[in-house]
Amino acid sequence: MRTHRHIRGWRGVGLVALLLGLLLGLLPVAAWSATELKIAYMPHPIHENSIKWMKQYAEKNNIKLTPVPMAYEVYLEKVLANLTSKGGQYDIMWHNDDWGQLWGRYMEPTEDVESVKKMTRFILEPPFIWEGKNTAVPFVETVGTFFYRTDLLKENEVPRTWDQLVKTSQRLQKEGKVKWGFAGGMKHPHGWFTFFWSIWANGGDLLLPIHERRNEELAKAGWKSGIAQPEAVQAVEFWWDAIKTHKISPPGMPAYSRDDANAIFMAGDAAITMADTTLYGKFNDPKQSKVAGRISVAPFIMGPSAKFKSIAWRDAWAWAIPNHIAPEKKKVAKEMLNWLILNREAQVDLWKATGGFPPNEDVQKDLMRDDADFRKFRAATVEAQVLIHGAYYFERWNEFFATSIDYLVKAVTGPREGIKATLEEGAKKASEVAARK
Repeated sequence: MRTHRHIRGWRGVGLVALLLGLLLGLLPVAAWSATELKIAYMPHPIHENSIKWMKQYAEKNNIKLTPVPMAYEVYLEKVLANLTSKGGQYDIMWHNDDWGQLWGRYMEPTEDVESVKKMTRFILEPPFIWEGKNTAVPFVETVGTFFYRTDLLKENEVPRTWDQLVKTSQRLQKEGKVKWGFAGGMKHPHGWFTFFWSIWANGGDLLLPIHERRNEELAKAGWKSGIAQPEAVQAVEFWWDAIKTHKISPPGMPAYSRDDANAIFMAGDAAITMADTTLYGKFNDPKQSKVAGRISVAPFIMGPSAKFKSIAWRDAWAWAIPNHIAPEKKKVAKEMLNWLILNREAQVDLWKATGGFPPNEDVQKDLMRDDADFRKFRAATVEAQVLIHGAYYFERWNEFFATSIDYLVKAVTGPREGIKATLEEGAKKASEVAARK
């Protein structure tokens, strides 16, 4: 018969053996410590909402999350450097749709993440498809829309054309209600919120043929830039007039980022701005915004040359997993991302807290049935007559983007009579960038 002393003795021997096993590497450390996932992200309401829900999952599943924030302006370069060097800084990373061709070869395929099947194929292809396989898990749809002040404009007073935008802005300025009619980001990499939307809303595009995003078709057309086409020239002339003649937009706008424009709108100094729906939560937060509770959304303000009634872009931001990390980390990361998209509470919270469209189509259908605000946001954006991707998916896109913006800004800040010549020079340079082997 064993005594208590014998039992205690065997326990002691067992504990010593266990510790020796760990020290000698005979037992897996993972059995004793949480799996760590390091997440590269941008400090943005959408990312922070997603990480909030990841943390809930992590706490229940013995996962240690380490978020690593980075500014948008340096994010691409820093993460791409980590991917090309197969560094270990990040296990999950924010994947912007227009980096797909730069990152595809470094990304783990996510065909086995079941929740991706709940999404519309439009947001996956071509942005996140590499060699026929999906390489990301979208966590929000990013859709541009026009935010306006409901205390200044009734729904039937919101401008639908450029001419109406000028006249409405001047009226509000004359009445002393706002400093500016419209404020939006212009400089690189914020051109979507002025130059790009106006070119698209006027029937133009950044490359020809218009609305084409398949690289093989763009190559057949000779990678021809569209910024010197009449629709784009007319758009830049509109901005030149808006800033210098009509004075409905700030004189410093060519140097504005989206954050600069958002700040003006939230301070109550502009009647209208253009931003992703994902900023709705921030604009409507009384702790951050003086116009909280007094904003709504409207479709693109159309230019005179468009041959269609409405247009919008529909894209996604995603989480992605580097293909060089340990297999066990890939498995844990996929399980967590799958849970995030299938969790209805998390998907609805994404919309309610931020204004971001949940990528889970089943949840969108529920919101369309039950949520009047969501129906209005959908009507103003992805239910447009023409839907496009807001970027391109060739490896030189970012250089092409920067070159185009440089010349668009140069044109809008130079003499009005020099706009066409400046854009022709810019189109030549941008086309050379796109066509480079």
